[in-house]
Amino acid sequence: MQNKKQLTGALISMVGVLFGVALALLIKIISDEISLVSLLFYRFVFALPILIGVSLYVRGKSFLDISQKKTLGIRTVFGFAGLIFWILAIRSLPLGQATALFHSSALFLTLFSPFFLSEKVGIYRWSAVILGLFGVFVVTNPSVGPPSFGIVFGFLSALCGAFLSITLRRLGKSDHPTSVALIYNGVGALVMVACILVFPSKLDFPSGEVWVYLILLGVLVSITQVLLTTAYHLVDAVVVSSIGYLRVPLAASAAYILFSERMTPSEIFGASLIMLSCFIIVQREAINQ
Repeated sequence: MQNKKQLTGALISMVGVLFGVALALLIKIISDEISLVSLLFYRFVFALPILIGVSLYVRGKSFLDISQKKTLGIRTVFGFAGLIFWILAIRSLPLGQATALFHSSALFLTLFSPFFLSEKVGIYRWSAVILGLFGVFVVTNPSVGPPSFGIVFGFLSALCGAFLSITLRRLGKSDHPTSVALIYNGVGALVMVACILVFPSKLDFPSGEVWVYLILLGVLVSITQVLLTTAYHLVDAVVVSSIGYLRVPLAASAAYILFSERMTPSEIFGASLIMLSCFIIVQREAINQ
């Protein structure tokens, strides 16, 4: 029964990876057509209808019940901050590089998980962390000069992603994933509505084609949120984050095909080291199950 639960969680994580790549591509496509404030506004608002419907269907009148309110509040803060840094990184970096930086969050998660999640981390996973951090160093290519804003945004999104994973794992132990996703996105929508009311000039009204992309973005976000929170409910946070490394080659390949974006040899080498460290982490986690 436990093995089936682990396998289901891993499969859900992999499907979430595909949706995550699609989300990144959509953001990349419309990033020059709409402001950050408007993008966040439409992203949260258009994600709500499906999340509300799913939550009502699954939980009925209890669709807003949450036992770990403080943890959910922390999840909301890190989720919102990480989303902003992630979008800013996508806008200013090649998608493959930005994705590699974001998914170094699994390395920071491995560092933090013994303290926040009481998950055991042995010598092999510590070695993988060191290897992965070296990969991050290579990906950022510091020899060419001071880090760009894009690099800083990517690094900050990874740190936020690590703490986000920790809170999601805690929430997954007792709270329903659909309620967690709904409340997070509902709070995000309220925050962005407040921003628009204070600064109405920040709201863009894009062309017809961009509207289609924004609606699709909301649909994909809602599905991805449910998949992500469900995966954390089934398997350890390190496993979910590590499987997310599949986004690196997928995102880089898709960006090359759609946008002709190229990663330098050093960036590819660094991303490969990060993915290798992920493989080591996943293997050790599988052995420990």
